[in-house]
Amino acid sequence: MKKEKFIEKAIEEILNPTLEITKQYLEVLEIEIENGKPKIERYENDFSDDIVAIYFQIKNENFFLEIHLTKNIEIDSVWIQNAHKTYFSATSENLTYSELENLLQKELTEGWSKGELRKNGKSTHTFSRINYEPIKSQSYELNNHLEILLTELEKNSENIIKLTENANAYISVCKYQYISGNAGINFDNKLIERLAKLNLGIDIDTYIVGKPIK
Repeated sequence: MKKEKFIEKAIEEILNPTLEITKQYLEVLEIEIENGKPKIERYENDFSDDIVAIYFQIKNENFFLEIHLTKNIEIDSVWIQNAHKTYFSATSENLTYSELENLLQKELTEGWSKGELRKNGKSTHTFSRINYEPIKSQSYELNNHLEILLTELEKNSENIIKLTENANAYISVCKYQYISGNAGINFDNKLIERLAKLNLGIDIDTYIVGKPIK
């Protein structure tokens, strides 16, 4: 029941903003509506000891309006959460998709084999690829995404290392950076050490998106 009260309070802030920053965001951004209400992408009760975080989908954009509420169900702060798509990827000119899949030994993978037709049906792939993306929601901070992904990969680390020895394997990140937001990226030594133990590098593509606040 209390979760519903947090959600109701956050929706109320969208419909009748009390903070100036909420008004600024909503002047240039539109919240996606689902079943007549602002669409919630994620509810996080464990954001911190004192804060609940609720993430609303921005219409036609790959980022989110993030509303923080105190445990007393009062609006604490509002800002934009950049979107992050983070996944493991391996490519090869010699191995097929099935061979890459056998090496990876993970479910929920996608990709193709060298020589298969591309989606446009006009040409074929010149290499094989396999992608593994355990978190589909893009509303997490980049480091949270990476920590969860690495935890899954570490469960069969020997297979990952074999892949790095037989294919071009790495972590791929697509960062959708709100134009009026913080563009910083920081990896601590523990995260870098975890990448190194799996023999993995990281590739980051950043896209600047959205309309700036006035």
